[in-house]
Amino acid sequence: MIRPARFEDIPAMTSIYNYVIKHNAATFDIDPKNLESRTKWFFTHGVNNPLIVVEEDGKVYGYAGLSPFGSDDGYDRSVKLCIYLHSEKRGEGLGKELMQAILDLATQNPNIHTVVSEITSTNEASKRLHETFGFSYVGTIKECGYKFDEYHDMDFYQLMVS
Repeated sequence: MIRPARFEDIPAMTSIYNYVIKHNAATFDIDPKNLESRTKWFFTHGVNNPLIVVEEDGKVYGYAGLSPFGSDDGYDRSVKLCIYLHSEKRGEGLGKELMQAILDLATQNPNIHTVVSEITSTNEASKRLHETFGFSYVGTIKECGYKFDEYHDMDFYQLMVS
């Protein structure tokens, strides 16, 4: 079941994100996040920046969110997308379910014009998922991230929703 994220989901979402921080370069965060910082993050999400979770048998196995694309006022109709899944649930279609649900929310919101995703260039599964949903590759920033003792490129994908 996909539903809006709730305050009580913060520990599960934090655990999922911290696993990614420790084990792959899908995020360039280096240090695991604590509940206090993730609670602040949670409360930065509002009407244009929803958070949703996928839950099975009362357990959160993944989440998706839309965040501001930039801090300048002119970016207020552009959002960044994120999707993170529990390591045990990858490859089961939950990412597709989350993607469809978060894009439905973006499309229904008249204040959102475009959705942008920043994807580490080696993350082929994420790039395929985005392409399946109609995202277009719009460019690469070379060696902009440094994690696990190596530089990583960042690919940008974009979907116009209005």
